[in-house]
Amino acid sequence: MDRRRVNGPEQSIAPILKNVPVRTPLLDKGGKRVDQRTIDDLRPIFLKTGLVTQANGSAYIEVGNTKAVCAVYGPRQMKRAGFSSNGTLNCEFKFSTFSCTKRRTHMRDSEEKGYSQVLVEALAPAVRLELLPKSAVDIYINVLENDGTSSCLAAAIVAASTALADAGIEMLDQVTACSAVLSEKQIIMDGTEAEEQQKEGDVMISYMPSLNEVTHILQSGISDPAIISQAVEKCIDGCSKIYSVMSTALLQSLSNNNNDVDENKS
Repeated sequence: MDRRRVNGPEQSIAPILKNVPVRTPLLDKGGKRVDQRTIDDLRPIFLKTGLVTQANGSAYIEVGNTKAVCAVYGPRQMKRAGFSSNGTLNCEFKFSTFSCTKRRTHMRDSEEKGYSQVLVEALAPAVRLELLPKSAVDIYINVLENDGTSSCLAAAIVAASTALADAGIEMLDQVTACSAVLSEKQIIMDGTEAEEQQKEGDVMISYMPSLNEVTHILQSGISDPAIISQAVEKCIDGCSKIYSVMSTALLQSLSNNNNDVDENKS
């Protein structure tokens, strides 16, 4: 017996291993997904502005089970900073503690800080910051429920762009965003969390439809360049569809404000 080391028990029992989850096919025999969408269909979108009354502009978005709220404050004068001919766009992206399968912390982690920077890069080309010298526009996005990280980030960009327009910030165009999941040489648009767990890669596009300009591309994973090019084209087509939803939400908000003004006058 070796007294210099901790010896194991004379009898031992093999550990019980959990069953490895079976990889289920994303499409059934009819080419439909679990929620009965085809690979090119987007989830229904609900978008409404003006829910955060304390903010200069706000928007709430639901994309399937993904839910997020955005509030915009500003433009506000920057204090303790030198003169700048262009304004500053600040963004804070945060998952709620209960929004994901794994509980999030109250402090922002590296992933959330990275998404905040992605939002700034996607929205900055559309905002006319040259008209806001020595000023800052602050964007706060809180995800209430996450059903797919890439689609959640795309929904956050859509909500932030709509909230900027609701705040009266002058922009060159609205910024739309759409995502796609790459799995088994298939392009699955607007993937859910269950579909992202079986992904080989994903693509997220931020796009200005009126100017026909892409503001940001976020791609992860390994895939064939030809498939990625097709995914980018499909995401641009999806952005054009989302653009009509954003315009409808802003026009509805404007008509509601006009009705409130007329009622106050009467």
